[in-house]
Amino acid sequence: MKPIIQIALDFIELKRAIKLAHEAVAGGADWLEAGTLLIKSEGLDAVRTLRKDFPNHTIVADMKTADTGRMEVEIAAKSGADIVCVLGGVSDSTIKECIEAGKNYGAKIMVDLLEVENLTQRAKQVENWGADYLCIHTSIDAQMKGKDPFSVLKKISKVVTIPISVAGGINSETAPQAVEAGASIIIVGGAIIKSENARGATRLIKKSIKDRKPIKTALYKRVTGEGIKEILFKVSTPNISDALHRGNPCRDIRPVFEGIKMVGRAFTVRTYPGDWAKPVEAVDRADKGDVSN
Repeated sequence: MKPIIQIALDFIELKRAIKLAHEAVAGGADWLEAGTLLIKSEGLDAVRTLRKDFPNHTIVADMKTADTGRMEVEIAAKSGADIVCVLGGVSDSTIKECIEAGKNYGAKIMVDLLEVENLTQRAKQVENWGADYLCIHTSIDAQMKGKDPFSVLKKISKVVTIPISVAGGINSETAPQAVEAGASIIIVGGAIIKSENARGATRLIKKSIKDRKPIKTALYKRVTGEGIKEILFKVSTPNISDALHRGNPCRDIRPVFEGIKMVGRAFTVRTYPGDWAKPVEAVDRADKGDVSN
C-alpha cells in the first residue's frame, strides 16, 4: 500500500475544521479524519459535512468506540464515513460487532491499539476477526513524557499483514521514520492543523515521505529535559497559560524591569515573613539555570 497522509481534524468547531480540511487537501492530503473532539463537539454533522465537501476523499470517523459497536458503526457509516475507529482495549464482542456492522453498512474498521497491554496478541486477534486496519497510537499525554510509537510499530508490522496507521506527534522529521517502521497510513495532527500554512505543511510532510528523508522543523515536536527550556523561551507567557488551561499560575510575580524572560527549573523554598535565611541558602544551593522561588 502506497503511504498516505491522514489529517486528524481535532477541532471543537466544525467551521475551523472544514476550512483547514480544504487547505490540507490543496496540499495533497489523502484521508480526512473527523477527530474524536470534533465528533463529541459537533456530532456526526462533522462527518456529513466532510462527505459533502469532499466526495472523492476517504473520510475517517474517529469514534473511539468502547461499547454498542454495531450501533456506532451504523450511524457513522450512514453519515458518510468510509472508515470507523474502535478502541482495541474494549471487549472482544464490541470489536467483533464493529467488524460485522462494517460489512453490513459498507465501512471499513480501524482498531486503535491505544494503551493496549499485549499489543502483539491483540493485533493478531483483530486481524483474524476481519479488521481492515490497525492504528499504533501514542497518546498526547504519553508524548508529553517523551514517548513515541515507532518501536511498537516495528514490532507489530512484523506480525500482521493488514495496513497499519501510526499517530503520535508525527511531523516532517518523523514521517519518513514512520514509513520505514512499517506504517502505510501516516496520521498527522498538530504539525498541520496548528501550522501557519496548512497547505504548505502538508506538502512538506508528503515530500519527506516520498523522498524518505526527514525535513527539519523547529515546531510541533515533543521534547523533554533541556528541550523544554528551549521551547519555553520561544513562546509567550499567555501561550503557556492557555496550554495549561490557566491552571497553577504564579501570581503576584513581576519583573524588576521590562523586556526580560526567565525560564528555568524551579528550586522551591518554604519561608515565612521576615525570614531571609532560607532564600539566601537557596541561592547558594541552586544550580546554574535554576529559578529559586
